[in-house]
Amino acid sequence: MDSVAKPGVLIQNAKKRGLQGVAITEHGNKRAPGIEELSQKYNFFILGGMEASTELGDILVFGIESFPLELIRAADLRKYVVEAGGVMVAAHPFRYDLSQKPWLKKPDPVTIEQVAGREIFRLVDAIEVVNGWATEEDVSFSFQVSDHLGLGGTGGSDAHAANEIGWCVTVFENGIRTEADFLRELKRGRYRAEDRRPEDKKKPTHGFF
Repeated sequence: MDSVAKPGVLIQNAKKRGLQGVAITEHGNKRAPGIEELSQKYNFFILGGMEASTELGDILVFGIESFPLELIRAADLRKYVVEAGGVMVAAHPFRYDLSQKPWLKKPDPVTIEQVAGREIFRLVDAIEVVNGWATEEDVSFSFQVSDHLGLGGTGGSDAHAANEIGWCVTVFENGIRTEADFLRELKRGRYRAEDRRPEDKKKPTHGFF
């Protein structure tokens, strides 16, 4: 729905860039269909997730097949996901807080202490500190907030096209071969985020001009 990447090309590019797996997190309340079949076809680990839209911002959800559409409040979603054994990650949490975007008005200044008190960070298991559409300022600030809160920081390409695969990654200390591995290692915080983008992909105008 939010990507033009063909599955086969997506996986081919992921392998070329040295990835051992990918996570597909489409917008909505259900995982993308056919992920297990795709994983078996290409002999490649594919994790299915969702990007949920809430009043507190976008949240990546893993470990469940779907959630009721009426769960639009982040706190209600959290309760549902935890009971099902899943995890939640705050997606690109400072996209509109820091760097000047040409199509938006200049944001008001914020501090680490101010944003650290936001409710969303009491509800998630991790923060996406590195995002494929973030600026260097966004990334630096996200790392500082992650450290301040003691929340793990993940990396995600937020790829909308196959050539963007592998721009930003999450590196796990231990091998991830199953969804259960992923959930366990994420909950235990045994991972780190890496920004592998070329310099020209870190500008506020990237993707628009």
